[in-house]
Amino acid sequence: LEPSAWARVSPEAILAMFQISRLEDANVKILPENLGKPRLEAITQEIESLYIDKVIKDLGLVITLYEIVSIEGGTVYPGEGSAHFKVEFRVVVFRPFVGEIIEGTLKKADKTGLYVDIGFFSDIFVPEHLMQEPSVFDEDEQLWVWMYEDAKMFMDLEEPVRIRIQGIKFPDQPRTSDELVGRTALEGATPDGTFAPMVVMADINADGLGLISWWKQ
Repeated sequence: LEPSAWARVSPEAILAMFQISRLEDANVKILPENLGKPRLEAITQEIESLYIDKVIKDLGLVITLYEIVSIEGGTVYPGEGSAHFKVEFRVVVFRPFVGEIIEGTLKKADKTGLYVDIGFFSDIFVPEHLMQEPSVFDEDEQLWVWMYEDAKMFMDLEEPVRIRIQGIKFPDQPRTSDELVGRTALEGATPDGTFAPMVVMADINADGLGLISWWKQ
């Protein structure tokens, strides 16, 4: 991850939103050109290339390798030249818990809701029914507005926002691009037309939530 992404995350949030998970890969393949490296170094590099910045379904986004727990095997199959290992390891995973409060940046808005970025993860969605009540979508400005008493509280893009986690979804991979087009944000469709294998759903419907600037006065 880029250092600038981590700089936008508070130490308290870092401790809360990550967990350490134990994984096992029964067939880590080290190619012939890497067999001259120390075994631990070669296996560490391969594990990182396979798992870092990847979403594991029903677990979360792998952030970094924490430690190699055990290595077994080293079988070289005839005619191949690669060595195959069974590796047990632990990784740091991004998977915030329900009810957790996270701060990020409001990146996009449409009629269905808000899209929030926290620097290293951008597939966070606040559906319209989980905003401050009453909120309306301003068609001219293409922004959501919280109608607070006699004031219009615009949810401007690129503003710091505080959200509360409501759930995590791991949508099934679409079989075709047409299938993705028909999906919603919570089903893995992103504003730029790509697929999100992990979607975090959040709300801003409580005191202290929403644009941080609302609560500074």
